[in-house]
Amino acid sequence: MTTHADDTHADDTHADGKHDDGVEAGGRRPGRRALLAGMTGAGALAGSIALGTRGASAASAAATAGPADYVVDVVAKGADATGRTPSDDAFRRAALELLGGAPKTGYTPKKVLLVPPGTYLLTQPDSLLPITHGTDNPGVIDGISISGYGKRLSRIVYAPATPDTVFWTNDGRYKNIRLSGLTFEGRDATATFNLALSGVGKGVQDTWYTDVEWHGTWKAGIVLDGPAGTSNLNSEMGWDHCQISGSYADAFLVMGGKPTENQQDQFLNYWFRDCKVEFQSGIFVRNERGGSMNFIGGSYIIVDENSTGTFFKLNANSPRNDSVMRLYAQGIRFEVRGKDHKVIDSAWYKGTITFVSCDDTANSFKAFATDATAHVYRFNAVNPSRGPMIRYQDCALLGSHHVTTSTATTAGKLLYDGCRFADASTAATALRWSGPAPWYEFRDCLGEGVRIPDTKAP
Repeated sequence: MTTHADDTHADDTHADGKHDDGVEAGGRRPGRRALLAGMTGAGALAGSIALGTRGASAASAAATAGPADYVVDVVAKGADATGRTPSDDAFRRAALELLGGAPKTGYTPKKVLLVPPGTYLLTQPDSLLPITHGTDNPGVIDGISISGYGKRLSRIVYAPATPDTVFWTNDGRYKNIRLSGLTFEGRDATATFNLALSGVGKGVQDTWYTDVEWHGTWKAGIVLDGPAGTSNLNSEMGWDHCQISGSYADAFLVMGGKPTENQQDQFLNYWFRDCKVEFQSGIFVRNERGGSMNFIGGSYIIVDENSTGTFFKLNANSPRNDSVMRLYAQGIRFEVRGKDHKVIDSAWYKGTITFVSCDDTANSFKAFATDATAHVYRFNAVNPSRGPMIRYQDCALLGSHHVTTSTATTAGKLLYDGCRFADASTAATALRWSGPAPWYEFRDCLGEGVRIPDTKAP
């Protein structure tokens, strides 16, 4: 056989077992160089030089850099990708290198922590990132990226040996965090995935999950809290194309882990974009502190029809902790499978709650639908005469909605604009209440194929 000058030679395989094209010898999986090509490749480098952001010496250094300059691979640190033995020590070694040794004040990591395809068993809390306290270390560690090859491909199983633990804790120490392409599986109903403790001038802000899945059994997913007596717990988190499965004894997202801590406020801002929320039971979001929340697109299902699951549980405590109360949901398909399922159960006494082009009528043909009250508003929970401004626009709705009042409503209104009610034909059957009538309005709505007369009361 003739060998051409452009054929790959044996000496093109480096000592680390990878070819120049970033594929491991034997073709088992893409190498780290291939993963990082879009981030550190020649195109990105040329663009940065053209913009004058790098000098010739920096360009030369980047051109000769290898994967180890950008990546910390947990397998290279000894992690068992079969999941047969715990990988806590390997993940901790990887995190230590990611953080440049012992965590430093104001440090910005220069590498990505990579989790190759496989299943990794962790049995000890805080193996993903070390717990260090922003209160003990001035400044924060700014910029962390933990990446897998995609959900179901890179899977981390948390099976703690002791109950009531936290998988990873951010005590005001890390911010600008990116987790992507990972599945997290819980195997302890008393364990929490993440405890995020926020405060003014500390970490936690701007944590973003992309293409991440949670499933299995957990006590809670992410719990937002802060030091006693601390206000303005600005934490800012986002979830993009994520999947929330499994079951939660408490809730997937808890805003205000200590409901009696009245000083806490300003939980801002939260975005869920095009997510699949398909959990067995429990609560999706439990909000004790108010805040600004956005839910855009996606499919939301409580799988167990015999459970008492709720998507949005909005509580309110003392006046100090609620400087913002805002929930916005748009373009979501809610699947209510049981008579005790709730899309929303709200005790807010001010703020705004908005549903735009949402649909919860998938099971409106079932016997339970007529008696279902999947949207509940408790105007009497804190301030007996007040509620939020609630708007439904271009929505398709199952059953009826219910409002509880104790006195005449002086603030707060329910407005239905261009909505279709699958199981009601009049305003009186679409909206029910206990106590004095709330302030409400129906405009251009349909009920069971007939027009509901425009109504405004009182």
